Parts: sequence; C-alpha cells; structure tokens
Amino acid sequence: MDSVHSAADVLDLAVPNDNRTHDAGANGETEEGAHSVIVETGTQQHNKPCLKEETLGVDDWQALKDLKEFIPNIESKSVDEIQKMIKYDLDRFKEFRRQGLSLRSGRFNGQENERLRSNVYDFLSLTGIQSGSQLFHPQRFKEEEANIKKLKRHHRFHERIGEGIPRSWHQVYIRGRKMFDGSNYKGRFTKEELHSLKKLQTLHGNKWAKISALTGRSESSLEKRFAQMSANKGAWTEEELKRLLEAVRKHLVGQAEPGSGPATVRKDQLYNNIPWTDVCQVVETRHWSQCRIKWFAVLKHKMACGQPVFSGGTQSLQGKVDLIKALNAMQIEDAADIDWEEIAYTIGDVTPRYIQTHYYRLKVANVPMWQSMSFCEIIDFLNSRVLPNFEERLQVLINSGKMVSRNDPQELFLLSEIFDNEDSDYYSEVQNS
Repeated sequence: MDSVHSAADVLDLAVPNDNRTHDAGANGETEEGAHSVIVETGTQQHNKPCLKEETLGVDDWQALKDLKEFIPNIESKSVDEIQKMIKYDLDRFKEFRRQGLSLRSGRFNGQENERLRSNVYDFLSLTGIQSGSQLFHPQRFKEEEANIKKLKRHHRFHERIGEGIPRSWHQVYIRGRKMFDGSNYKGRFTKEELHSLKKLQTLHGNKWAKISALTGRSESSLEKRFAQMSANKGAWTEEELKRLLEAVRKHLVGQAEPGSGPATVRKDQLYNNIPWTDVCQVVETRHWSQCRIKWFAVLKHKMACGQPVFSGGTQSLQGKVDLIKALNAMQIEDAADIDWEEIAYTIGDVTPRYIQTHYYRLKVANVPMWQSMSFCEIIDFLNSRVLPNFEERLQVLINSGKMVSRNDPQELFLLSEIFDNEDSDYYSEVQNS
C-alpha cells in the first residue's frame, strides 16, 4: 500500500530532522526514552554540552575520527551522544560499508519496518520479555521494569534491534517506540481527556513521557493534541510573520557561506536543520509545526520569484511532466525510498516538501482508487495513462509559442533575496499561503 494517505502526512515527511527538544522522560534515563532525538544533521539542540567543553578519552577521539567518515558533522553533537554512537553504531556502520550499504534517514520503508519487527520478536524470544510494549516502554510496567532493563543491557538491546537496518541506533529505537506503542491508537480525545491534558501540561510542562504515564495516551499523540489546542489557529498576522522571518534569518546568517561579499546560503540550508523549537519561542503565538509550514509557504514564493512551479499554466504542466518522469526513473518500490532532494533539484527552485505536496495532489487528482494501490502501481498508472496526456497538451503549447523556458536551478541564494521586500504588500501576499 502506498503509505501516504493525507496532505498532512505528506507535509510532515519533508523535514525529518526538525530540532524538536523533548523532555528527559519520567525516569530520567535518556537511553530508555526517545526524548532527545539524535539525527545525522548539524541541527543544534538545547542543553547539549559542546564537544570542546568536555574531554573524550584517547580511544574515543580515534573512534570519533572513524565516526566522522559516516557523519561529517558528528562534532556538533554532545559528548554523551557521541559516546553512545561510538558504543552502539560505529561497528555497525563499518559493517554496512563493507556490505556496500549507505546510511539512510527519513521515513522507514516497508522492508526496514519488517526487519525491525523481526529483530524485536527475536529479542523477545531471547529474553522472555512478554511484549514489544514492555520492551520499549518499561516505565509503564513498574513491577517488571527493573528486570526488563537488566535483560536489555545484558543482551545488548540497542545493537540487536538495529541489526540489518542501516541507520543510527537512536533512529531505530524511536521507530520501535512508535510501532510498539498501543496507546497511539485510542481514537478521539474526550472532553474529559482534553480538560485533564490542559491541567497536566500546566502542572508538568512538556514532560510528555510523564503525562503519557498518567493518561495512557502516547507521548506523540499528547504533544500533537496539545499543540492543536494551544496554538493560534487563525490567519498569520503581519507581526507574527515578521517575528518568524527574523528568527529564521538570524539562524541563516550563522550558516552563511564564508567570504567578505554579500551573505549567501546553499539552497538546502534554506529548509534543512532549522531549529524550529527556537523559532517558535521567538514567534511566541505559534506551534513549531505551524512555523515550519508557514516558512515553507514563504520560501516557495521567494525561491521561485513569486511564481512557483505548480502555480498553473504552462510551467505547472511542465513541472508535472518532469515530476512523473523523475519518479518513474528512480525505479524504486517504496515511497519511503524517494530522494526528494534529487527530484527538487530536477524540477528547479523548489523545496523537497513542495514537491512532496504536489506529488500527493497529482495522484489524488489523476489516479482512481489510489488508496488501494501500491506505490509502484501508482507510478505505473501516472507514467502510462497520465503522462502521455500531459505531454500532448505540453506539445500543443510549445507549438503555439506559449511555452516559457525555465531558468537553471539555483544553488546559492543571497539572504537579501530571501528577506528583502518585507513590506505590507508582501505580507498580504503570503498571509494565507
């Protein structure tokens, strides 16, 4: 089955490396909770000691050098994170390299999910632990908690569940916590639950693990529901948008290319590794996810000089043709394996998120019963049934002289191009983007 079922799902796939700072969990043991997400990016996170402030052992410095071959920005992580990756990941990464496998990021594909399930069931059989829920959420089982943790340490839990999955141990662990959390699927919140959620969040702050233990709801569902309750849901005001742009601008200034000329940033820096929790604190009135969505809406206008690829007309038709061809050329069997960065480069001055959104709209508008089709079946239908019609219409436009040529993709952007022209007309233009 094609796993993308809603526009919201599509929008959430584009930035897997958001800087989301979670609480440390009820038991305070970061190895037992997926609360401090380790990602293979340069994203800065809160309350993390800089590598220069603490000293690694001699052996760890050599291991750090080896780890840097796989994660170039490893030195931006905390000492604690580095030591865990040396312990749990370095040997695995070397073995994957010997097998010719590249490290993956982003969504897990079907094969990875099945391997993770198999690894978990093997570990349960080995240890006698009763369920995946006990394995990933031992704090919910107070009487067995100490024994579960002892068995996990003795049988090298983090290494075993990651066998055959070319990702960091923490990415695998986070995925396992979501897959084996039955409290993720409890339906709508009742009025009583919403009232309780507001009281508990006031009492405990954003300690979602603790609130989860008290409510029986998963941490992710509680965080999302509270964000929906508390965030401003109306149209963005001019002041909110100004605060958003200023927060993002401040981050990008620090990422600018070295040199004495005008400040420039690479295209990918405009949408990757932005510390959204910091940004939303500056905006004050919006959740981090709302800030991210609004920034991408602003960015699509800025990168395309106010005329996005899929804004209609001949350029939109050419974009659809290019998108279908690019997806078909990848010859992959799972939507999770799509390299959206590569497709965004092929299309032109757009973000990966923008392309994902329009792939979703393309299949919904043109593929009957797409919900019951696999990813391969959807692409085959688009390529064999939809693409010829698009190409025929495009050729008519070309023959009539109405086709407008596209500029070559831009790799570097001046910050002045992105943040100039912040007048009232501009804010009105993007207010409801």
